[in-house]
Amino acid sequence: MPLRSRFVFRPLETVLLVLVILLGGLGFVMVTAAGHLRQGENPLPALPAALLPPLVLAVSLLLLHGLLQWRGVETEQLILPVAGLLTAVGLVMIWRLRPPEAVWQQLSRGFIPGVALMAVLIVRPTLVDWLRRGTVMISLVGLGLLLATAFFGVLDESGARLSLKLGPLPAVQTSEVIKLALIIFLAWYIEKEGEEAEGRARPFLNWLRLPAVRYFIPGLLFVSLATLALVKMSDFGAILILGCLFVAMLYAGFQTRIFATVALIGLGLTVLVGLILGLVWQVPPVIQQRFAAFLNPWSTAPLASGLTIAEGPGYQLQQAIYAVIAGGLTGAGLGFGLPVNIPLAHSDFIFAALLEELGAVVGLALLGFFIVLLVRILRVAILLPSGQVFERLLLVGISVHLFIQVLIMVGGNLNLLPLTGVTLPFLSQGGMALLVNLVEIGLVLALAQRLEGTAP
Repeated sequence: MPLRSRFVFRPLETVLLVLVILLGGLGFVMVTAAGHLRQGENPLPALPAALLPPLVLAVSLLLLHGLLQWRGVETEQLILPVAGLLTAVGLVMIWRLRPPEAVWQQLSRGFIPGVALMAVLIVRPTLVDWLRRGTVMISLVGLGLLLATAFFGVLDESGARLSLKLGPLPAVQTSEVIKLALIIFLAWYIEKEGEEAEGRARPFLNWLRLPAVRYFIPGLLFVSLATLALVKMSDFGAILILGCLFVAMLYAGFQTRIFATVALIGLGLTVLVGLILGLVWQVPPVIQQRFAAFLNPWSTAPLASGLTIAEGPGYQLQQAIYAVIAGGLTGAGLGFGLPVNIPLAHSDFIFAALLEELGAVVGLALLGFFIVLLVRILRVAILLPSGQVFERLLLVGISVHLFIQVLIMVGGNLNLLPLTGVTLPFLSQGGMALLVNLVEIGLVLALAQRLEGTAP
């Protein structure tokens, strides 16, 4: 697609971005002022430093907005403001929960590189075609990084290897890379082999159709290797996300009769593997702790492995539940709650911390914004020409990735699901996670440029 020089105003996006920038700046000011006032100090001298992060956010969002206008893109004027709002809320909460250095780390390792890649994708949307051509290399690199992390990664306090450190570079959570690599791989492989697999499928139990096993070997091999590496890393949240992505993209890419057959076979194999693991596999202590906490957050019983937690295995969940109750509908006020009592409030429990200070009303509003974002991404997928199978499956994978993360983390914070160590998109601290989420939004905006004559 050649570069277009036709400048088009995006009025709805302009208004929404201005509101996002104002809200982000106001949030930083309120957190800073509340912290100094609670200590009996004058907040005015600290305000200039507090306005620097929202200034970086404002410049970045306006830059992307300008590039979209310069490219002549008229459609999808909600995606960038919604992603910007979620990112702004996340930065404000990290500023509230951790020292200022944490926000600058989030900006330098996640937000700024992510915005740079988004800008490249907006200016050169044909890079999506390059992704298709380079899928094999991207997949091999992703698997290689994951396997290197599994054997040589940095050990954290729980004994898990979740990040890989290469020389003087910051540690990288490679599990975030493998999720996007799997989306790209499955979109490419289903486009490449899907039609032939459906055409050669044999009847199975009358209505169902069974494709040849060879068509599913590459996908199963990719997922199996990634899963084994993640098991060794003790990153079980990422395993759940990979499994959901695999199932969802098979459902989107194949006829119902074929998907139902594969799902039944997969369910049977899963039950078989589960029975075998139940007999020979020693469940890691971290999984025991999380499941015990889910069943009874107030339990003080030692774990089956003999590991005893002084405050009980559900101490984190206890504090999260107290925070949600204290927040009520309207919250204690930004900067006036006690979310710092929640361990890992800036990452695993940022939604509970947000509910304490901003209340259930704001929490529900943020979930509504996530729904808007997912609907708009799927709208782009639906409006793309039917022949662009790779592009449509890519967008389906991105939307499923975001949805599963939100479901797991919100459910975990509210003790509706066992907690897993994944991030809440755009909100939780995690530079690589934010970088991947922004790249996904960049891919959506790149593909949105293929839509002509559609509503904003």
